[in-house]
Amino acid sequence: MRFSVDIFSRFIDNYGDISIPLRLAHGLFIDHGVTSNVFLTSNDLTQKVLDKNLFNENINIFDIDEIDNNFLPNANIVTIFDTQLPISYEAKLTNKNLLINYEYFSAEQWVDDYHLRESINKKYKKIFYIPGVSEHSGAAIFAKNDKGLYRTEKLKNKNNINFFCYFNEKIEASIEVLRGNFPQYDYVLHDRFEKDKSRGKNLLSFNDFDKALSNSLINFVRGEDSLIRAILAGSPFIWQPYIQENGLHITKLNAFLDHYFISLPPQLREIFLIWNNQSLNFEHWRYIFENIENLKDCYLEARDNFIKRGTGIAQIYSLFIK
Repeated sequence: MRFSVDIFSRFIDNYGDISIPLRLAHGLFIDHGVTSNVFLTSNDLTQKVLDKNLFNENINIFDIDEIDNNFLPNANIVTIFDTQLPISYEAKLTNKNLLINYEYFSAEQWVDDYHLRESINKKYKKIFYIPGVSEHSGAAIFAKNDKGLYRTEKLKNKNNINFFCYFNEKIEASIEVLRGNFPQYDYVLHDRFEKDKSRGKNLLSFNDFDKALSNSLINFVRGEDSLIRAILAGSPFIWQPYIQENGLHITKLNAFLDHYFISLPPQLREIFLIWNNQSLNFEHWRYIFENIENLKDCYLEARDNFIKRGTGIAQIYSLFIK
């Protein structure tokens, strides 16, 4: 079988960095019948993720550092977060090759100026695809068929809370306040011990993680991929961007809050910011639980607006592959 797209992603141990190329490859085939070669960093966590998710023969997975020197590139190539291509592979690229660099999700103003801009001084064509929430940014990676996983009505009588965070002492303190004052709510700490050798022991498949988010009262998520899945789930969520120096992640968070939500209660904005800087206290938790029904309306309205912009799978296919 001849595979149609080559996808490259290097990473250390972040679940999102693994899931984005795999969700892209899966969505391209399910929605458009496009087959993919996926080149990934090979490590223990990668293998655990692959073991949990059944990918069929339409997705061919390789170790990015063990690529055959004689491998011939496809006309269409996708790099995730500007992954450096293997030297032997890049040497074969010509002006007949199109490389799409899928960049980090952002709602900042500069995205509108750089989305779909072409890189210069390349012997092949390289275009930047930047997902976001503004009119002129790209749609994030999810597929048309993903929407079948998510409920359209407000959830009722749910007491589950998911925590998929970059854990730290302040977040631990927030959860301790929840545990001590609101015992009626159940919660799950996903990926609690980031540096522990047993990391990935209780790993969920992509579908199971998506369903856990869609069946929860509220989700605390991190990074990029889990943010997109939380958005699609429709339940209220609190987002923790990847932590950057000089508080740049707070700038990114504020831009998201400004552009994603149609109507954001001031108390909810405060909770987003506190979750990323300080600890939630009793009053913050009480506000969430006492106002959860109204918050569901707020999140569903924003989610529906987000989905109307289209899916990243469809945009990447129609712009670069079709």
